[in-house]
Amino acid sequence: MYKDPCKKCSNEYDYSCYLLDISTITVVMGVILILGSFLSFVPQIIKLCILKKTDGMSFQMLHLALYNQWSLLVNFFMSQFPQVMSCNNTFWKCVANIIPQINSVFGFLGFFVPFLQYLYYQKREQGYSAEFKKNVIYSLIFTFYALVTTFGFVFSGFFFSVCDPTFKTFTFIFAFISMCCACVQWIPQIIKTYKLQAVGSFSIFGQCINVPGQVISLITLILSNNGWTTWITNIAQLIMQSVLLVLLLRYQCCEPYKSKNKAEKEKEAEARISKQIQLEKQPEQCTECAVETVQCQE
Repeated sequence: MYKDPCKKCSNEYDYSCYLLDISTITVVMGVILILGSFLSFVPQIIKLCILKKTDGMSFQMLHLALYNQWSLLVNFFMSQFPQVMSCNNTFWKCVANIIPQINSVFGFLGFFVPFLQYLYYQKREQGYSAEFKKNVIYSLIFTFYALVTTFGFVFSGFFFSVCDPTFKTFTFIFAFISMCCACVQWIPQIIKTYKLQAVGSFSIFGQCINVPGQVISLITLILSNNGWTTWITNIAQLIMQSVLLVLLLRYQCCEPYKSKNKAEKEKEAEARISKQIQLEKQPEQCTECAVETVQCQE
């Protein structure tokens, strides 16, 4: 058990004074949020396992998502470090206070697993291609980033904590990195879906769960008295994911009917043209018949 560097509580080994009294409704919403986050990522993982292809998926989106989710995770645990440490004192009250942090862990895993799946299936499809090697290098860069930031926030949390100005500055930096990644994370996927004009390996069902989950997550963060740096990212994600969901639903539900109507219209046009040609030929055929009749009478 480590001492509280800020010494806010009467007992320097007790972090429980940092905890808030969270209402039952907020806890229930938080649990629903965690379950929803889990369910929102499962369909995507299953779909990739079934199709065993990466068509329609953007590696850039997954790569940016890892930086976003990891930076958000670090920001959460840095800004709420005393609350996390209080789990050694009052476990259930601690859990109620860090529900958003628990959800962020599932959020990271929800993108990390498809990220690994993408690399695996890309290797099966393309072998050791230049694109695959480039993506592996990006993966190693992220791994280095995750290791360095983990060591940094754990070390600074134990020795400086939230009362130190430098610690708060780094907390804000991670929140800013997460916010920037969140603002552009879904753009590569939106562009790829728009160009492809098809769903591909992307899961609509998972996205339908994920968008309402972002709304619940935003409400939970605000009610849990988290700073604006922790929930501004959710607003950016909610906007981008809503745009992507509209595109996915359009190409999945509307485009097939449009294609069908277009094919039917083309058939109808061909039928009209054929009928017109036949009508144009009928006078010629009647004239030929009349000439033949006159010749027979002669």
